[in-house]
Amino acid sequence: MTLFNPTAEIYHTDCIVQMREMRQQNRIVQHIITDPPYAISAENQFHTMRNPRQGVDFGDWDWDFDPAAWLEEAFPLLDKNGSLIIFCSYKFISHICNRIEQLGGVVKDVLVWQKANPMPRNIHRRYVQDMEFAVWAVKSKNSKWVFNKPDDVPYQRAFFQTPTLLGKERTAHPTQKPIALMQSVIQIHTQPQDVILDPFMGVGSTGVAALALNRQFIGCEQNAKWFEIAQQRLRFQVAWTHSH
Repeated sequence: MTLFNPTAEIYHTDCIVQMREMRQQNRIVQHIITDPPYAISAENQFHTMRNPRQGVDFGDWDWDFDPAAWLEEAFPLLDKNGSLIIFCSYKFISHICNRIEQLGGVVKDVLVWQKANPMPRNIHRRYVQDMEFAVWAVKSKNSKWVFNKPDDVPYQRAFFQTPTLLGKERTAHPTQKPIALMQSVIQIHTQPQDVILDPFMGVGSTGVAALALNRQFIGCEQNAKWFEIAQQRLRFQVAWTHSH
């Protein structure tokens, strides 16, 4: 464990192990905001192309991953008024929603992230892939969930548009989310000092965004390379926050 007292703690471990330990300690978090593996890695399928490109491989962690099984351990950690934001492929939206409802949660909406500068691939054979999705759910039908509609908009759309990663923010992680996107989500769905858990922390974008907005953060990451990058990014954010 690395502790950035008192605002953040991160664990280099399998999140299932850590969440079970947290349950034994009767710990509670206000929100779970996470970007699990999408389970969309695939062998090359473009056999009709003259020079077929390689398949999509985001890493060992993305193959044969069940995008909803982890909720069994995570859901009990959630406060009675807590919320979940779970990024996912369009292929698994219904799978995740069904599992949340089986556990007693209530799905409120599906958020859309549109990439302002998507990677053009295979443009003569299919639509550009510029959208990703996130399920928003709350603990129960009686939850008094957080929803901070910005004052400068008449109504809040479930639509977020940002560029993909640019400049110094980019790391080697293939599915890293922009801090600007995560800050927008956190501002709407959480309050200052709330505890946000990210079981699939990656390189720590959710944590960086949370600390910048005066939230507390707990993160897990089992890949040593990504954990080290997350640790560096969070350490920098804590130092920057304390100096301003």
